[in-house]
Amino acid sequence: MSENPASLTEIVVLLMNPAAYNDKSMRPKQSLGQNFLLNGQIAERIVASACVTPDETVLEVGPGLGILTALLAREAKQLIAVEKDDDLFAVLIRKFDGFNNLRLVHADILDLDLNELIPEKTKLVANLPYNIASQLIIRLIEHARNLTLVVVMVQKEVGQRICAQPGTHAYSALSVLVDSVFQATPGFIVSPKNFSPQPKVDSMVLKLTPKLDPINSRDMAYFKKSVYCAFAQRRKMLKNSLINLPMLKPHLLQELAERAGIKLNQRPQNLTSQDFYRIAQAYQDFIIDIQTV
Repeated sequence: MSENPASLTEIVVLLMNPAAYNDKSMRPKQSLGQNFLLNGQIAERIVASACVTPDETVLEVGPGLGILTALLAREAKQLIAVEKDDDLFAVLIRKFDGFNNLRLVHADILDLDLNELIPEKTKLVANLPYNIASQLIIRLIEHARNLTLVVVMVQKEVGQRICAQPGTHAYSALSVLVDSVFQATPGFIVSPKNFSPQPKVDSMVLKLTPKLDPINSRDMAYFKKSVYCAFAQRRKMLKNSLINLPMLKPHLLQELAERAGIKLNQRPQNLTSQDFYRIAQAYQDFIIDIQTV
């Protein structure tokens, strides 16, 4: 926990002051998908949703001007905040000088080794930049074992795809991949008026809770190949999409379906993550057989 409660209050007040945005270095960059949260009450709701305790480590991605950072530093034992923007990183260094429990990392989160960045029992809490949200969440799938909870704000449409159930319009490859290791729970909607600049769409805060029985990480490569192959042609039946799995012989497709317990006249949006896991396991067995011949 931070030992600077007075400084914390001053920072939050500053960040909520529109005059702060007259500083050129603090202006959002569209190229980085930046939409700064201005509403302190929304920030407090996000932090409250994460239930951060004084013995926990928290990772924040894209702290921006630090409105979430200030609140998280008050609650966590250690806060790791990763900021790509050169100007904003300099602003954060100045504003959070003296916060001994805060480690600021100047980097693109997509370039970092998450094994080194995310220690065991970490919570991730962030207002994710719109242009990296899906990519980052897909990367987190392989690091769920080190996470106790993920609470993030994303575009509403992305949030709906993450939380979608089989058979629904929003159900996608992203839905399946997330469901393989996380229980996704939609939270509250945040309107554009709470940001600067105002985005054209609503945002959603959601929770990802790691499952106790996730898909085995050793099978993840084949799992991803199976999911992406099926959803590359989501309107087609599986018999017309899975045939494109690399190295899978056409005459083995029916046997794969039988082993996985699926029907080839189904479409990918009707299958659960467990269905895809069985497809991946059967596919992996076939490839191993081919490579050992």
